[in-house]
Amino acid sequence: MDADPAKTPRRIRRAGGFTMIELMTSMAIIAVVGAITVPAFLTMIRNSRLTTVSNDLLGSLMNARTEAVKRQGQVVLCATPDATVALPVCSAAGATGWVVFQDLNGNWALDANEPIIERRPAIDPSIIVRANGTIIAFAPSGFAVPTALLTPMRNVVFCDARGIVSTGSSSTARAVTISVTGRGRVVSEYGGVVNALPAGMTCP
Repeated sequence: MDADPAKTPRRIRRAGGFTMIELMTSMAIIAVVGAITVPAFLTMIRNSRLTTVSNDLLGSLMNARTEAVKRQGQVVLCATPDATVALPVCSAAGATGWVVFQDLNGNWALDANEPIIERRPAIDPSIIVRANGTIIAFAPSGFAVPTALLTPMRNVVFCDARGIVSTGSSSTARAVTISVTGRGRVVSEYGGVVNALPAGMTCP
C-alpha cells in the first residue's frame, strides 16, 4: 500500500550561502591582506614612475649626444613648459618636459628653422624635479659644450611626496648625473641621490 504523501516526513534543506560569522571572518581576512598589499602596490607604482622618467631623461641625453656626432652640429636638450607646441621654449619656469633639437646657430635656443629631434611630453604631476640647470648642449665630438652664459645641466633629481628616504642601500628618489664630458647615468643609491641634489635645494 502506498504511503500517504501528507504523512511522509520531509527532509529539511539548509539554505545556501554564508553565515554571519563566516562573512565577517572573510571580510577581516580581506581587510588584513589589503592593508599589507595596497601600500606595497602603491610604492611599486611610485618607484616605477621615478625609474621611468629617469631612464627617459638618460635616453634623451644619449640620443642628443649621438645626433650631435651624426649631424656634426650642436644639439641641445632643454627643459620646456610644453614640448608638444610647434616651437617649444627652453625655460625652467613651469617646465614639465623636455625637447632635443639641433642648434644651428649655437644660441642655445630653439628657433623656427631648427629641426626638433625629440619631444618628451609632460611628466607625471606627482613627480618633483630639482636640477642645477635646465639645458645642456653637445658638440659634434659628442662632448658637452661649456658656456659662460648658462649653467649646463649636471644633476637632476626626481622625487615625489616621500622625499629622499633611504630604503636600505637604495632611495625613494632617483637622480641623473651628467659628467663634464656629457656622459649621463641614473643613480638610485641613497648617498648618490643626496649628493646629486643641488646645493640649497630640497626634494620635495
